[in-house]
Amino acid sequence: MQGVASNTVVLSSNTSWYLYNFRASTIQALLNAGYKVVCLSPADDYSQKLADLGCEWIPLPMDNAGTHPVKDLGLLWRFYRCYRKLKPLVVFHFTIKNNVYGTWAARALGIPAVNNVSGLGTAFIRSGVVAGVVRALYRLSQPFAYKVFCQNPEDLDLLKSRRLVPARRLALLPGSGVDLNRFNPGLLLARPNGSPLRVLYAGRMLADKGLHELIEAVQYINSKGVVCTLDLCGFAGVGNVSSIGDSLLQQWAQLPGVRWLGPSDNMPAVYANADAVVLPSYREGMPRSLLEAAAMGLPVVATNVPGCRHIVKHGENGLLCEARSAGALRHALEQMLEMTEVRRCAMGLAGRKRVEADFSEQRVVDAALNVVQSIEKTAQISL
Repeated sequence: MQGVASNTVVLSSNTSWYLYNFRASTIQALLNAGYKVVCLSPADDYSQKLADLGCEWIPLPMDNAGTHPVKDLGLLWRFYRCYRKLKPLVVFHFTIKNNVYGTWAARALGIPAVNNVSGLGTAFIRSGVVAGVVRALYRLSQPFAYKVFCQNPEDLDLLKSRRLVPARRLALLPGSGVDLNRFNPGLLLARPNGSPLRVLYAGRMLADKGLHELIEAVQYINSKGVVCTLDLCGFAGVGNVSSIGDSLLQQWAQLPGVRWLGPSDNMPAVYANADAVVLPSYREGMPRSLLEAAAMGLPVVATNVPGCRHIVKHGENGLLCEARSAGALRHALEQMLEMTEVRRCAMGLAGRKRVEADFSEQRVVDAALNVVQSIEKTAQISL
């Protein structure tokens, strides 16, 4: 398509929030390497923050929750027009619709597309028409990608075994990684002796994250008095089929020991007030909250599902329990509650060592730079 080798790199997601919070380091590294970076995403409170990093931001109107074919064809056309105008060297896609429609547009213009599967999520753990459509869309689009990065071996094996992505195009990365300087144990705040165990859930407010089971478990534990507090931090009403709305969250916030914090732009400060982090999810890619918790030196309670079990080693840096079971989750939380502070601290430090060894954000940044440089070299040779 291109007559000269472009130095433009595009990153596209279904929210500006995602690109700013999870890919800012990659954007900065690309800019420092001399590339022009363009972010393509819907407008939200983080769009200007992307521009403030030094890249160009272009609005991408899209319906995150809908599955209307006409609207999605409109999204495909918007991708095509934008890529035709920018003539980028490579495009990086994040989240399902961007992975699918962005790849088709890039393919039509001869642009390499690098896609990131951040967990196979709701569409793959539920049955029904929507899940079937998503799997079909992946099968029809991902063979055209230059590279598809997965965040855990189970997702990679699933995409390969179901022939959703050719094996030669798949690669494994530790999620979006974690900034080991920004998240560190030195930020943790001391707590008075005898105070309740402070447990934090950080993430989207979704039923598929196991929040109903979590509330049930905490209610049981605190039925005779508050011995365990639970803070819920994240976005509500995010357009997912399993979204938990603001009204229910407000009801939960009336329960003894439960607080609904909403989203935060200062997650290190949120973690600093916790004694442990919980993620009772049904399935994950490589959960950022567990990486951040481990980097902070906090022990965790999580379900024994893909993604979670690649971060949490049971009895070493946290506890694993059965998914979709309030009883199993309650038992794990009670175990954490009964531990000495010394034991919880030892678990937290083990988690810190684990992320230092295997989940540094720099590995993710380097992988992106390596792909871009490889594509650039090939493009220059072909001129």
